Amino acid sequence: MAKSGDHKTKYQIRALMKRNTEGSPNRQTSRLHHIEGFIDRLQARGYGQRWDYHNLGAREVNRVVSDWRADGLEHRTIANYMASIRWWAKQVGRADVIPSNRQLGIPSRGKTPGWGEDKAEHLPPDPSAGLGEREMLVTLLRAQFGLRTEEACKFSHAWATADGPDRIRLRGSWCKGGRPREIRITTPEQHALLARIGEFQRGRGERSMIPKGMRFVTYYRNYNRARKAAGIPGHGLRHAFAQGRFEQEAGMPSPHAGGPAYSSLDAAGREQWGRAAAVVNRELGHGDGRQDITATYIGPRN
Repeated sequence: MAKSGDHKTKYQIRALMKRNTEGSPNRQTSRLHHIEGFIDRLQARGYGQRWDYHNLGAREVNRVVSDWRADGLEHRTIANYMASIRWWAKQVGRADVIPSNRQLGIPSRGKTPGWGEDKAEHLPPDPSAGLGEREMLVTLLRAQFGLRTEEACKFSHAWATADGPDRIRLRGSWCKGGRPREIRITTPEQHALLARIGEFQRGRGERSMIPKGMRFVTYYRNYNRARKAAGIPGHGLRHAFAQGRFEQEAGMPSPHAGGPAYSSLDAAGREQWGRAAAVVNRELGHGDGRQDITATYIGPRN
């Protein structure tokens, strides 16, 4: 039930998010928090409770970003908030009127504190300690294929391996942004893991790693509680996968893994570096034009 005094736009946003459940539960929660905070700012500036969410534009964004700066929010935080606002704008056909981060004075990732740090993490010596078989397989999918947790939970062996033994494919409905992708199989350990998962799912008559009769959001939370209790890393496993794939493709470690800086390479080395980085970008599912994100995993191209 709506709370007394709630802004009309909040009702519209909540209804919109019920229709479009893109992203993990955590991402959806943070998106709602960001957008409702934005609406609160507008209301504090005198926007009436009947203001319609289709009216979102540059004026509203500039005003709220100005308030966020006055509150001392860091550039990275503002950029995260703006990602949610851009999602809103896209849903209501207003994406083209929202200023870019550069226009808003938000620096690129390469100029934000902590951007150049290596965030790779690896599994402990005995990662199975404290985990059930299902949770162990989800964890290994994350570590050996660089999958996000949602992608690993929704992983269907029969569908993912249907194109042959040299790659797996991921459905858009499993992936962030709805972007389907493929990942090459490059190690015996990956083949062995896929065989285990296939046997596990066939033996239970299941089409994913989510237990029968359980909703994704419930299992997602259960898995995260279990892996944290067992000391299993989170997003750092994806960073480690990216660095390993870069080295496989480039024949040299990435900068974050102790490899040479891009600027120190000759022309041939730079070409090789660029090809490997493009493979990593594709297999991580970052999308075209988002090499800045991939650079946080493997190291900057400078």
